[in-house]
Amino acid sequence: MLKTNLKIAWRSIWKHKAYSLINIIGLTTGLTACLIVAAVVIDELSYDKQWAKADDIYRVISLNTSVKGEERMAVTFSGLGPSLKKDFPEVSDYCRISVYKDRIRLGEAREGVKLESIHAEPTLWNVLDFNVIQGNPQKFVKGYTNLIITKKIQQQYFPNQSPVGKVVYTVPDYGEKKACIITGVVDQLPQNTHLRADIITLSEFPTGYNEMPKPNGVFTFTPQYILLKHGTSVAAFNAKVNNWYKAAVVPKKADYLFQFQPMKDVYLKSDFGGGQTVQGSMQNVYIFSAVAVFLLLIACINFVNLTISRVFTRAKETGVRKVLGAGTGQLMMRFLSESVLFFLMSFALAIVLYQFLIKPVESYLGHSLTVSLYNSAFLLATVIIVLVVSIGTGLYPAWYLSRPQPSVILRGKSSGHIQLNFLKKALVVGQFAISVAIILVTIIVHNQLDFMGTKDLGFDKSNLINIAYTDWGKTGQVFKQGVKQLPGVKNASITNWYPTAGAGNMSTTIELKGEKVNVFFIQADADLGDVLKLKLSSGRLLDANTPTDVMDADSVMGGTSKQTKDKAAVQPLIITSYTAALLNAKLNAPVSFKGMPVGVVKDFYSESLRTKIKPTLIMGLSNPSYGYMLVRVIPGTEKQVLTAMNKLYKQLYPDKPFDYSWVSDQVDEQYKAEFKLQQLFSCFSVLIIFLACLGLFGLVSFTVEQRIKEIGIRKVLGAGVSSIVTLIAKDYLWLIIVAVIIASPLAWYAMNKWLQDFAYHITIQWWVFALAGGSAALIAFLTISMQSIKAALVNPVKSLKSE
Repeated sequence: MLKTNLKIAWRSIWKHKAYSLINIIGLTTGLTACLIVAAVVIDELSYDKQWAKADDIYRVISLNTSVKGEERMAVTFSGLGPSLKKDFPEVSDYCRISVYKDRIRLGEAREGVKLESIHAEPTLWNVLDFNVIQGNPQKFVKGYTNLIITKKIQQQYFPNQSPVGKVVYTVPDYGEKKACIITGVVDQLPQNTHLRADIITLSEFPTGYNEMPKPNGVFTFTPQYILLKHGTSVAAFNAKVNNWYKAAVVPKKADYLFQFQPMKDVYLKSDFGGGQTVQGSMQNVYIFSAVAVFLLLIACINFVNLTISRVFTRAKETGVRKVLGAGTGQLMMRFLSESVLFFLMSFALAIVLYQFLIKPVESYLGHSLTVSLYNSAFLLATVIIVLVVSIGTGLYPAWYLSRPQPSVILRGKSSGHIQLNFLKKALVVGQFAISVAIILVTIIVHNQLDFMGTKDLGFDKSNLINIAYTDWGKTGQVFKQGVKQLPGVKNASITNWYPTAGAGNMSTTIELKGEKVNVFFIQADADLGDVLKLKLSSGRLLDANTPTDVMDADSVMGGTSKQTKDKAAVQPLIITSYTAALLNAKLNAPVSFKGMPVGVVKDFYSESLRTKIKPTLIMGLSNPSYGYMLVRVIPGTEKQVLTAMNKLYKQLYPDKPFDYSWVSDQVDEQYKAEFKLQQLFSCFSVLIIFLACLGLFGLVSFTVEQRIKEIGIRKVLGAGVSSIVTLIAKDYLWLIIVAVIIASPLAWYAMNKWLQDFAYHITIQWWVFALAGGSAALIAFLTISMQSIKAALVNPVKSLKSE
């Protein structure tokens, strides 16, 4: 029976080629998009679940309670892990882990190879698990930084040889080079982890880093992970640790609280970030999942609409089968077989398209997907879902086509005609409501990105080069002066900070109106204001020719500068307008932290526009030996300046790589996630509009087919092409208006919530809704017109000849 039904279904599909082609294109598009989005979403949800002890690993989060609002940080006291292991039986082990780039001299590269590296201590092996291929890296070799490389790095730099036991050296940006002994080779490190890296470096922490800080003592922060014994109540342990810290460590007033974030949540649920380079968003997972469902839903709506629109075309077939004794169940199986066959054919095409499209998607994402369609569990689940959806989608059309009585069918009447039209209209409204909502989202995201890209940041980001942080040694000023003399260079500044690197490179906490506030300092030479083109509101900028304007750079951290030796002396500062208002600071009048503002500049946005501007001050350094260098160049000279700077740099620092970036790119990089979101929504909106119009095209085609004689009569009576197009179009365009009315408040609410993530954002204007609705209506009208004009141009003699 199944074989017979499938054979008949195939004949019907082949017979009605236009109808079949529209259905297959729509379903294939929807299923392909769903497969790709599903692969991305499943990959996002898989992060850090592959570790054997993942359920018991937690990252320590610190909450700074000493300032207004609780500042969450993904770092904590260096000595917290060792102390917790010593004092709490619930703690099985701990590990301090950071991920950042290292330059290591491998192969023939004199400047070293820049690789993403997991920096940890030997306890790493007790917390995380790696597949060891060569060596015994679990045994720590003292006196060296232990280096564990991946199989890929081995094949690239140590082909046909064992690298275990070889000693290589780092190429540091500052400080001395370190000797690294390769102790092992591991399989490729997982891509689906927030600790994504190419190599692992292990070193022991000095003894002082293993103790909790004393009150008012100096302390350091590091990222830390805790392995709890299986079955430990995290909530109870969390409360116990905070009580311990308050009572035993800080007997007066605790300035920090601790939380323990599950390892599995780190990638998707760390909106506070804090240096976490590999980071996702649970919000984006929800968005992509919803879009995938919408794409498939629209494809299914198209199928249902097109199928039930053919009720009168299939009526006689149904009537004849019923006269010959076919029951309702048999007829439903007949039509369900056709539905399943449509879906299976489309699914087969979708798999082929997935194979071609998944690589560009991975390239766009910047990493390969761990979970793919060819994973047996994923493929099996996908096949089951496709079968369920195909049966569910085909169930109503099958029931509707099989239920009329033969006498009603053969007379060409249908008692459910009104209900049928209502269902079709409701489905069209649903389709275009989704389409309008996606268009609205795309426009609003675009407007927010345009706002962020064009907003006056308070400094000029264009034509500004940032040379990477390095140890300038005693030749930093020589290099700077040499750069300033190059044709095309306007000015240069050595600084411990650069735009997008936070509010400052150091901070202090002050009490203001009963509340503690963090004030941030930017330390740089006196040329920074001119290089950034900061806008002066009052006073003056720092002047390198005024000795008291700058501090001795080498002694700033120790507080032994010439100015601070004299208790009466204060440090000249440049402050922002916001800082001046907050501190009620006045020019040439000392402020609470031994500073004296000599100039006020307009506020500049040193961080992303997601973050509210912070109180910021600029402190002058006389001869900084460490830091970045910002270089302002004349437009059009960028290439020759970079070439000349590289040559000069190599003369003074032959063993160091010349690393640079454009500040404008660094500013844009802050909004990389939003740019990708906009691109994805643009792509999704095109797909969803395409599917909606494809379904509308099919509906209009059948409407025109049913009304072809009516159109012929109207033409004989003098109706023009425009009036016939209007006649057909008005039945659908008012449905688009209803869709806009439904979609607008939903999209407004969702995007208002999204915009709240930005401290500075646009206001959604009325014209956005008009543009989205107008675009959807215009696209729908053009789709309708294609078939309507074609029908209106048919010779009425031809359309009426059967009468």
